[in-house]
Amino acid sequence: MERKRTLELVVAGERVRAELRESRRARRLRLTVRDGRPLQVTVPRGTGERTLRRFLDESADWIADRLDEARERAARLQALGLARPGTAWLEGRPLPVVRVTGRTGATLRGDVVAVAGPDPAAALERWYRREARRLVEEAAAHEVDRLGLEYARIAIRGQRTRWGSCSSRGTLSFNWRLALAPPEVLEYVVVHELLHLLEHNHSRAFWALVDEHRPGWRSQMQWLREHGAELQAYDPASAFA
Repeated sequence: MERKRTLELVVAGERVRAELRESRRARRLRLTVRDGRPLQVTVPRGTGERTLRRFLDESADWIADRLDEARERAARLQALGLARPGTAWLEGRPLPVVRVTGRTGATLRGDVVAVAGPDPAAALERWYRREARRLVEEAAAHEVDRLGLEYARIAIRGQRTRWGSCSSRGTLSFNWRLALAPPEVLEYVVVHELLHLLEHNHSRAFWALVDEHRPGWRSQMQWLREHGAELQAYDPASAFA
C-alpha cells in the first residue's frame, strides 16, 4: 500500500508542485517526470524528512533540466496550432469548420469544411480518412509510374507510432493524419513505403534508393521529427471545442 501527499518545491527559482509517494516496495528514492503530470517523488516507507530534502536538493539541477524538456515538448505539441477550435487542416493549410444541418457527414465546400450530424468529431475523422486515401492514391499513382513499381493495395489506418508501412505482400498502409501535413511530406512517406517494395529494411541500400528517388527527403523527415508528435496527438474533436 502507498501513501501520497503533495509537496511544493522551489527549483531554479520556480515553484514546482510534486506528488510524494511512500511505497513499501521502493528500495531507493526515485524521481519521475511525465508530460502533463506533477513531478513524482517515490521513496521507501519510513524515509525521514531530512533524507528526503537532501535528495531533492541534490536533484535540483536534474529536475530543472527535465522540466525544461517537458516544456519544450509541450511547446512542440502546439507549434502548428492543429488543435485550434473551429479549424480543420488539409495539406498543411487551415480551413474553417462549420456545423450545418442535413445528412450526417463532412464535406469540403469551397474552402470550408461543412459538418453535419450528432457526432461531428467522428464525421470529421471519416472525412480526413477519405482525403488521406485520395491524396495517398494520387501520390502513389504518380510515383509507381515514375519508379516502375507495383503494390497490392493501400490501407488508411490510425496508427499512433507510424506514418506508413509496407507488408511482405505489398500492402501499403498510411496514417490518415498525413492528410494534415504539407503535400511534400505525405509524398515523401509514400515514396519511402514504395521503395520498401525493393528493400524491405532500412539498410544503406534502402537509403541510397531514397537519396536517388527523393533527393529532398531529409527536410521532409525533419518536418516529421519536429511536428510529428503534434500531428499524432491531433484529435478531430478539437475543432468543436
